Amino acid sequence: LFEINHIRTIYHMFISVLFLFIISTLAVDYIDQGRLVLEFDLLSYAFGKLHIVAWAWLLMFSYTLAVPYNALDLWGTLYHRSPLKVVLSVGAVLVLSALQAAVLGVLPIYVVFHYQLPPASRFIIILEQIRFLMKSYSFIRENVPVILKHKTKEGEGPRGQGPRFPTFSSYLYFLFAP
Repeated sequence: LFEINHIRTIYHMFISVLFLFIISTLAVDYIDQGRLVLEFDLLSYAFGKLHIVAWAWLLMFSYTLAVPYNALDLWGTLYHRSPLKVVLSVGAVLVLSALQAAVLGVLPIYVVFHYQLPPASRFIIILEQIRFLMKSYSFIRENVPVILKHKTKEGEGPRGQGPRFPTFSSYLYFLFAP
């Protein structure tokens, strides 16, 4: 998009206006107060309690990293061997849904309200909650048809011959890819 001259011109105009606002603010502060007033109180308030945000994010990330991948791997291993495919599938969906609701549904909301997080910190937690839910859903949604179509041989997991079940490293990459 930035290869188009008009778009690049608009981009450079926005950068110029930003610098003008910064210079204007600094000049007004210097004229009014006789010194530069660089206060970051609002910024430090908005991003307060980052240690709580960090451990909540780490907990949500650890869950998203471990549970959906391993649940799908286990379900894929058992699916073609099980005589009760529907019962196994419904049970796996119910257990995974309950865990998703608890860890990625209730936990972030509890952390936000219990610790009275400031606005930007709340925003980080809630956006990451939504991102993790969407990423895990997308991963499962894309890989279930692959497992359903693939007929495994006796004693073989979903990583056997045929369509490739993603490796853990590709799942980790998928969690961070835009």
